[in-house]
Amino acid sequence: MPPVRASHAAPKEIQGRIQNVSQGGVCILSSQPLAVSTFVTCEIAMLDIPVSIPTLMQVRWTVKRGKEAHHYIHGLRFVAS
Repeated sequence: MPPVRASHAAPKEIQGRIQNVSQGGVCILSSQPLAVSTFVTCEIAMLDIPVSIPTLMQVRWTVKRGKEAHHYIHGLRFVAS
């Protein structure tokens, strides 16, 4: 899920795993932190569906999880168009 970028910045792809999903957003686990308030484009993949679902989301919170390095949990909000 690359952050929405300014025209001069290269997109950065981050892999994450959905922990839970609700009507308002998702909670994901990743190995890298995401900046709060950042807009990200996400490709949500489901096991039984052959295509991923593109969506725009905003990072609402990020927390380092546990003592292990590179373990983060994030709250992302769906952005309505």
